[in-house]
Amino acid sequence: MAAFVKKLFPRALVIDHLLLEDLNPNEVYVNNYMYDNNDIEVRYAQALDPWRWTRGWVHAMGMAIFLSGIIAIYVALYLQDLRIDAARLRVAIGNADKFTRNKPEYVHRAFTDRMSTHLRAFTYKRRHSWVWRRMLGGMSLGMSMTVLVGWLYPTLYTFTQYPYYHVYAKYGPPGLASRAGMIAVATIPFIIALGMKANWITLVTGVGHERLNVLHRWLGLLCLFFSVVHTIPFLVEPVRGDWGDDKGSWTALREKLLHGKGNIYYWNGFAALGCILWMNIASLPFFRRWRYEFFVHIHIFTGVGTLATLFWHCHDKLSSWHYLWATVVIWTTSLAWRFLFKTNWFSSSGKWFSGDTGTITRLTDDGIKITITTRMKWRPGQHVFLRIPAISYLDNHPFTVASKRFGKSDKVAEWNDMVLVFKPYKGFTRKVFDISRQLNDISYKMLLDGPYGGMPRKLESFDTVLLIAGGSGITPVIAHLQDLCRKIRKGKAVTTDVRIVWTVKRFESLEWFKDEISVAARSVPFGLVHCQYFVTEESPVEFCDYPISATQQWPTSPAVASMKYPFHDSPTGDDDGKPPMPALPGTAPEQTDGIFRIASPPPSASAPRPNIGPDGQRLSYGPGDFGDEVMIEFGRPRLREGIRPWAEGFGRRTCIYVCGPESMKIDVSNAVARLQHDIWRRENQDREEVYLHTETFGW
Repeated sequence: MAAFVKKLFPRALVIDHLLLEDLNPNEVYVNNYMYDNNDIEVRYAQALDPWRWTRGWVHAMGMAIFLSGIIAIYVALYLQDLRIDAARLRVAIGNADKFTRNKPEYVHRAFTDRMSTHLRAFTYKRRHSWVWRRMLGGMSLGMSMTVLVGWLYPTLYTFTQYPYYHVYAKYGPPGLASRAGMIAVATIPFIIALGMKANWITLVTGVGHERLNVLHRWLGLLCLFFSVVHTIPFLVEPVRGDWGDDKGSWTALREKLLHGKGNIYYWNGFAALGCILWMNIASLPFFRRWRYEFFVHIHIFTGVGTLATLFWHCHDKLSSWHYLWATVVIWTTSLAWRFLFKTNWFSSSGKWFSGDTGTITRLTDDGIKITITTRMKWRPGQHVFLRIPAISYLDNHPFTVASKRFGKSDKVAEWNDMVLVFKPYKGFTRKVFDISRQLNDISYKMLLDGPYGGMPRKLESFDTVLLIAGGSGITPVIAHLQDLCRKIRKGKAVTTDVRIVWTVKRFESLEWFKDEISVAARSVPFGLVHCQYFVTEESPVEFCDYPISATQQWPTSPAVASMKYPFHDSPTGDDDGKPPMPALPGTAPEQTDGIFRIASPPPSASAPRPNIGPDGQRLSYGPGDFGDEVMIEFGRPRLREGIRPWAEGFGRRTCIYVCGPESMKIDVSNAVARLQHDIWRRENQDREEVYLHTETFGW
């Protein structure tokens, strides 16, 4: 008996403790749709295998626990941030209330804060290289490390266990294929959860679906990789002749696929693999930009096809259907949550797809503004998906809300004007642009889906807030600014310093929101809001080196202002090839590293200063001093070098919010990463946190 076992099972480790009589004839040892479960050799081989086929559920469970652990880390970090912000706001509101007897104590810096700064010094960093931006989507190093770890664990788990194949193929599925297949199935629920707009993971981590979409795509690629690894061994075995007849050939593979036992599972597996392959190809950035509408609809269709063919292919073996049914539950509940509570498709009268009325208005510099009167509730910085059936029923595009919602309570739905501002590209936005140029202020019924995204933390819990925008990236900044200024007026914020940097290509683009910024700046104590605008693609002209009022002194064109120093005579330059910033009159080049210049006194400086009340509100104005002054520059802001010297004036906790092109986000991210070292080394004892939030578009 021992000689027989050694001959058939040379890799068996323990043969003395297992007899043929010990095998249970009623137990399933292999997939009986593809293998002969009644064969004594097959059952004996499986019984000797420490990772027999019936233990395949362990592979899937390990992957599920691993991915859940990554999510748990994000949840812990999110809860810590919420705790700190809530404590700081409680202190601010308690100290502002004169009727409070026992003033709450200030929340001091904790060890977890120092650990966070150490991590941010690494995770905030981004690379400028073309390969990094094109191949990895410009991800931060922190997100890249998350993706790397997500790939490393299952890859090592799959390829470091031996043997890959059985002695004979008839003994059961190859070990390599079993591990890879179960890992691929275990990723399906997480892929769907990360890809949904109404997202359960967003609910517990605070990370918006547009950010999670990066992980959704990488996890989908991981699923494709392990699906291929699962497929290849089954194709290799007939070619190698591992079925015991030593006649391996391509003909044997052909016979196996056409007439072999369980050949249908090869073909429905190919169908599932084809759907997964197509979804990954269609998700490449160039394809999404080329045919976004086609990508969206075909992605949903092939996603349903993938799930259906996987149900057929897995055939309720091991624990595979557990993960597929979990996918169905996540998908259906997310869709129900989205359609019932995240849309304006259903009116109070019961009429379906009624929507709300919106007006399309043309703006300067090819801008488009859509104003929708709706009862939908949203927070600053969130975005909605807009569908206009009269223009294109199938197109559903995301736009950031550029207005604040006003109302007595966040829990009561009241009528508000939702403002969306954007510039046209292709497809749907180009159609809207053409209509706005032909018929201005035309109204349509509009279907909204949202809101989604937004900033997970509260701006009002930071002492200093720096808002940086590029072009139409100003839209979320406006909503945040309006909301923050309202809370400052009501004493519900600790913020004492708000700074805005807005970069546009053309001067006329500043007309979009300069009045809204002016109103917000004049509603808070004098000098709390500082603004600087940059114009990058117009010929530099002489312009004033002091702030001007955005409402009382705004020029119709930058060329009409009286200036001293033309931009092209500036002695400073930028070593990264970007246009230089204007130099200050009478200053050396090294003194211009900051974003904001030290403005020269305006001609009206001799006039009396505004009468400031005890609460910081202006009671009257002097000539040239209106409270909504802005600095206007030509060229690009030197964000990479300018943030660090400017940070000397930051408060205890600072939030830097940036929304703009990829190069702008990279510069700001790297600058903020360098600031973390100062906090970790305790060079500035009064500075506890510099937090960065970047808005992500183009998903």
